[in-house]
Amino acid sequence: MFILGVTGNIGSGKSTVSDRLAHHGASVSHSDSLAKELLQNDPEMLAALVERFGVDILDESGVLQNHVLAERAFRTREDQLFLNHIIHPEVRKATLDRIEIARSQGKSLFVLDAPLLFEAHADRITDSVLVVVAKRMFREGRVERRSNISKTDFERRDALQMPIEEKIRRADYVIHNDGSLAELLEQVDAFYKELKL
Repeated sequence: MFILGVTGNIGSGKSTVSDRLAHHGASVSHSDSLAKELLQNDPEMLAALVERFGVDILDESGVLQNHVLAERAFRTREDQLFLNHIIHPEVRKATLDRIEIARSQGKSLFVLDAPLLFEAHADRITDSVLVVVAKRMFREGRVERRSNISKTDFERRDALQMPIEEKIRRADYVIHNDGSLAELLEQVDAFYKELKL
């Protein structure tokens, strides 16, 4: 089984790329969704986050409000590192379990979709890394339409991620997402064929 890490900066379209690879039969693990699921179901991790970021990161029923946590955790590099220190080891364990399940199912491709792939050193468990890049104006527009986050929040989160030039330097493959959705999907289809799995 081939393990592919997919990453990119905020708004690059990496999840669209991963989902298209799923269309081709890949088993895909989205690290962001997995992290949210793990946080919600682990009282110890939630308690540590409440202590650091305040009880109001939970709603009245005790459910984690991801948007409130994100707003606070991405204020400073120290806050982001605190969150990462809590969640990255758990995401890694759960991802390794998912890889074994995919292997036992005879999957030929496992995609690890992670915005912080390099920062979490998750590239070490992949065979290759694909970086999805897009010009800032496209990324800002996508994030604004998808997440309703302000330009200030976009800039703060973008600044906390590894510079895209460094991600490209470390990548085995790069896809540029500055065109239409159809053009992106064509590139992903061509990339998948190139893998010859």
